[in-house]
Amino acid sequence: MTSGWVRRISGGGAGLEIVERAIPEPGPGQVRIKVQACGVCHSDALVVEGSWPGIPYPRVPGHEVAGIVDELGAGVTEWRKGQRVGVGSGLAISVVATARSSSHRPYTSSALPVARARSARD
Repeated sequence: MTSGWVRRISGGGAGLEIVERAIPEPGPGQVRIKVQACGVCHSDALVVEGSWPGIPYPRVPGHEVAGIVDELGAGVTEWRKGQRVGVGSGLAISVVATARSSSHRPYTSSALPVARARSARD
């Protein structure tokens, strides 16, 4: 299995550390997205500080990602490798997303297709 490097929060108030993680293979009905841009916002700062009650650790911060579909799970027909997508929840390096399109287009009429993501943790 291929791996990559991410910044991870091991616990509230612990700060960020760089760790190597396996890049997951998509399961049936999922796509894997190679992240090219990732937003980190105030909610991520709360997670780093340990101010978000009930959040499980370790965690890789970042959501609102944009990238390209780089692998398809079994049965995926409406997406293709190389397709540009945007996701409302994600991981650094890779995201495994449920392969269904969304009618919600938060950007513009020429926006990237939006996939609904299933966040993964360590």
